[in-house]
Amino acid sequence: MISVRTDKEMFKDCFVEKTLGIIRSNLQRKTLDVGSFDGLVVAPHKNAIGLDIKPTESYVPLVVGDMQNLPFRNDVFDTVNICHVLEHSEKPKAVLEEAKRVLKSYGKCIIVVPNAKAPLARLAKLIIGYDGYAYPCPKTEKHWRHKSFFGYRDVEMLVKKSGFKISRTYGSTPHFPIIEKIFNYGFLRKVYCVLGDIDKRRSKDLIFICRT
Repeated sequence: MISVRTDKEMFKDCFVEKTLGIIRSNLQRKTLDVGSFDGLVVAPHKNAIGLDIKPTESYVPLVVGDMQNLPFRNDVFDTVNICHVLEHSEKPKAVLEEAKRVLKSYGKCIIVVPNAKAPLARLAKLIIGYDGYAYPCPKTEKHWRHKSFFGYRDVEMLVKKSGFKISRTYGSTPHFPIIEKIFNYGFLRKVYCVLGDIDKRRSKDLIFICRT
């Protein structure tokens, strides 16, 4: 019996529901979920495995390994999902280069990072030292300290330098720290999701769909 997170729990926040919906709609054939944790993100996909630095209870088969040195042969996967992982690496380019190595020709790489260059995220960082998301609270982050910080242009340049071609980009929802939970209800929820794509540079999550 899996005792980890559930969709019902995670989808309380509309930005999570939108981000996971985009990821899941882009999974194809044999999929690797890098930094998988409990595998919830790719759980509905029938042909997915996860990779993480340490073993944990998971919805999908889990391989323990280093994302900068993936324990797989070249040209193995049709999709590599890298959701909220690059910000934890001091060498995000190395992670993407490994993803490209294990992807088949015209394989798909899905990249999701918190937007550290969203205006309100930067303002909160300036005033109180964190925004609780792209810049986690120093008192509570402990083992998940962010090591890299990205805006839209940063991800765009990183993806291209790593040898990928960008197919499509999305924003999750606008980033309004502290007050954003009021948008999780009723009509506001739908509006909030639409607004995320109008100005991606102000969105909470940056989502890139790339090809080899």
